[in-house]
Amino acid sequence: MDFSKKFRFSLLSFLYLLFLTACNSSHATSIAEVAEKIRFAVNNNNIEQFHSLTTLPLTIYEQEWESAQDGMGFVLGKFTQKDISTTSKFKAIIPDFLVSLQIEGKTPITDISLDMFKDELGNKLTFWKRFNLVLFKRGEGDVEHIVLMGLNKTTNKLSAIYIN
Repeated sequence: MDFSKKFRFSLLSFLYLLFLTACNSSHATSIAEVAEKIRFAVNNNNIEQFHSLTTLPLTIYEQEWESAQDGMGFVLGKFTQKDISTTSKFKAIIPDFLVSLQIEGKTPITDISLDMFKDELGNKLTFWKRFNLVLFKRGEGDVEHIVLMGLNKTTNKLSAIYIN
């Protein structure tokens, strides 16, 4: 093969690879699609799938509701935080966590602001600024139950979750 044929072959090969890369990046998974996969894993108690969609460290915030002091309605109650930094801790905590949680909301909401969660997140707002946020509402009634997911901005994997 002479030089010009080699050059054309190399150029065409390069352009083909460039085209394939562009096609693959156009099918990148959206934040909403990742959140739906996480929701599916949680609701089906699929530990392996949930693990594949998370990154360590993973922080879990759980907040209870309690009756208001005046007996009229409900207010945010006890707050617990679990920090999972190792695979062994993940394996110890996540099975019970998944069994206890159902995400009822079907539509991931991605157009949200942290300002909406000042009461729920309190002094944790700075921590949450580093994530892409996805909200699922868990039903309505006397209290607004939510699941707020914090997805790593680089990998789109779950890094934090808030449940009330």
